Amino acid sequence: MKKLNNAIHNRLDSTIRKTRQTLSNQRGDFYISDAVKIIIAVVLGALLLAALTNIFNGTVIPRITQVITQLFG
Repeated sequence: MKKLNNAIHNRLDSTIRKTRQTLSNQRGDFYISDAVKIIIAVVLGALLLAALTNIFNGTVIPRITQVITQLFG
């Protein structure tokens, strides 16, 4: 019974060790895809910022300026 217990324990330890090695693999397989995701996020962020700046400068700020001028002018 003790031999069976030890065999199961050793097999389980081996499986856990292999799983940890596989999950902590840092050979560089995913660095390219991570870089592409970061570049896409930066480009989309810049486009969104440019669109919001254009909307605020073209529509919102002139309207606010006009309303303030009408109130105090």
